[in-house]
Amino acid sequence: MIDKKHRKVWRIERRILFLALFVSLVFGGTIYAQIRFPSGFAVAIDDMGWNEGGSLGDTGGPWRVGVRRNFDVRDYRPIVEVGRKVGVRFQGLFILSEMDRLNLLQDYPTTTQQGENFDNTANIDPSQFAMMDYVKENAAFLEFGLHGVGHEHWIDGNRTRAEWYNIEDNKPWPEEDMRDHIEAFKRIMAQYNLSPEYGHSFPESFVPCAYGYYWNPGGEYSTGALMRENGVKYANTLFQQIEELNPPDPGSGGIDHGVLVVDRQNFGNPWYALASLPTAPIDSFRTDIVESHWSNWLAHDDFLQEELNERWVNFFEEVQQSARFYLAKNTEQFASQWLYKQYATVIEPTEGTVRIDNREMPKEVYTNNLLGNMVLAVALEAEQHVCSATLDSQPIAAYYEAGGFGFLYLPKLDRDRYELRYSLGKERIRPSINLTGTYNVYAWEPGKKQSAIDLQMYGTQEVEIYTDRSPAEITSQNPHLVVRDYRYSDDKQVLSMTIAGRDIQGERGTIIIKH
Repeated sequence: MIDKKHRKVWRIERRILFLALFVSLVFGGTIYAQIRFPSGFAVAIDDMGWNEGGSLGDTGGPWRVGVRRNFDVRDYRPIVEVGRKVGVRFQGLFILSEMDRLNLLQDYPTTTQQGENFDNTANIDPSQFAMMDYVKENAAFLEFGLHGVGHEHWIDGNRTRAEWYNIEDNKPWPEEDMRDHIEAFKRIMAQYNLSPEYGHSFPESFVPCAYGYYWNPGGEYSTGALMRENGVKYANTLFQQIEELNPPDPGSGGIDHGVLVVDRQNFGNPWYALASLPTAPIDSFRTDIVESHWSNWLAHDDFLQEELNERWVNFFEEVQQSARFYLAKNTEQFASQWLYKQYATVIEPTEGTVRIDNREMPKEVYTNNLLGNMVLAVALEAEQHVCSATLDSQPIAAYYEAGGFGFLYLPKLDRDRYELRYSLGKERIRPSINLTGTYNVYAWEPGKKQSAIDLQMYGTQEVEIYTDRSPAEITSQNPHLVVRDYRYSDDKQVLSMTIAGRDIQGERGTIIIKH
């Protein structure tokens, strides 16, 4: 029995707790409104790689882009140009059948409508090299991901949807067929020197055609098991399409044989529609990664493309300014933040002191190397910056400002508890890496005589460091991660380095700066 005095105290405490929980929900899992734990936001772009856009669905052929036109290098530029402006490496998902210059798909009859009679002669010309070279040269802003070979599955010329899982009969394709499709994809990649012999890895990201994914984490064979074996780490699809397999709930995700698979939904842009952006309000999105298709990024004619690019830029800037999301720099960063949001807790018991508990992170996340930076955000007033930030008394990995927020990139967290301390002021953190690019920084170790950066570089990018120490020498410990040049501004006290990575899927290494 509770007496009146204690009942009153209990009611007051309950109101305080309710208020704290309300603030926690509104501001991303913290008691103080100052620190935020936002969800990463990403967009997947399906159906890149086709040479011809018109779909052949009505004649038993593949569903292509839904636009009756042929493609060239100009059709890849909008994604790169938008990515450069907003600082994002977009996830491109490629179909490669029409990039086959050797007609080797004759050896894989289930990949095309023509089967053993496949003939791609009509598409073979120098423009294919121009397109694929452009993709390689712009790995900083466009990820080369796996979608499929021919998008569907054919037996004796008869099509069944779709390439990676039979969604018409709700059953998996034979494992041998799926291995053939992956082998075919690799062999077409090799025609453009995208192979281990030239330092390139298989794609890390995958989206199944027509959402046909064989979800079977408890069995020996699944889409995830096959993909992980070949280097894929991240996948997204529409779980609603495979309800018979009991996938994770809509809007969520799970791990299938080492591959993180998250739900992805469409919010108003049809797959075939040119110049089409999501139409639903950003706050109404039910998934952190949203669907788009190549056609959505292309204008009806070249003179309209710049205006469409600006519409996409404005869309992403609006996302960056939201309290719920921030723009994930790349797929790995998106996946990491998704996992942290599922399993880590972040609270700010006192202003400027943040406690992070990551002990619930599944061990298989580490076994399969799925985790990278955690990102926290602080709302900034005019001329205000985060002027100091340490994690367990060590420097954070990187810092970045955009959309009225300061974003703190923390190193990869173990299954442990951490304390972040930060403060606001008129000056930025020094020394610190200004993460304007799309690369990943895993560790930043500044020192008086020598500083070190552990990073993964996509393509060629500028790495900017706020520091009052000019460099005497800069070297890379990975011969395939090259420091092409560097410049130091005495006036701004900023070091800028141009760094290039070989592997289209990212080149990791340590950069040593001697002062």
